[in-house]
Amino acid sequence: MIGFRPLAASDFPMLTGWLAEPHVRRFVQKTPMSLDAVTAKYGPRVQGEQPIICHIACVDGVPFGYLQAYRNRDWPDAADGQTDGISPDLFIGEPTFLGRGLGRAMLDAYVRDLALPHFAETIAYIAHDLANTAALACSQAVGFTPLREFVEDGEPMLLLRLER
Repeated sequence: MIGFRPLAASDFPMLTGWLAEPHVRRFVQKTPMSLDAVTAKYGPRVQGEQPIICHIACVDGVPFGYLQAYRNRDWPDAADGQTDGISPDLFIGEPTFLGRGLGRAMLDAYVRDLALPHFAETIAYIAHDLANTAALACSQAVGFTPLREFVEDGEPMLLLRLER
C-alpha cells in the first residue's frame, strides 16, 4: 500500500540524492543540485510560501518517490499554458523501486485522493518528454489522454489530460 506524507526539510538530503540518480537526471533534473540548491528551491514549498503541495511516497513506511501538484492558474508558465485544473509532477527516486508498477499506483492515488481534492479541481494535466516512454505509459495507464505536443527547453513534450 502506498502512503503519502508531506515533504519536510529533513527530507532534503534524501531528495538531493534522488535528484542525482541517473534515471532522475535523464528527464527530471538534468543538472546537478547541491543540498543548498535543493533547500533554496523546496524550502519555500515546505514553509507554505508557494501555492504548491509536495509529498513523499512510501511503501510500508519506506520513502521511494516525490510528488508535487499545483493549480495551473497559480503557475501560468507551467502546463503549457493551461489555466484550468492542476498539474502533478512526480518521480521515483529509489532505483530499487523502479519497474514495480509503483509509478502508476502513486500517480493514480495522488491525483485522485490528494491533489484534485486539495485544490477542489476535477481536471489534471501532466507533461512528459516524448522520449520518456515509461512515464508516458504510466500516465496513460492512470487515464491521462494525449492532448497535444509542444516544445519545452528544446525538448519535444506531450501534454496529457485527465478528468475525474
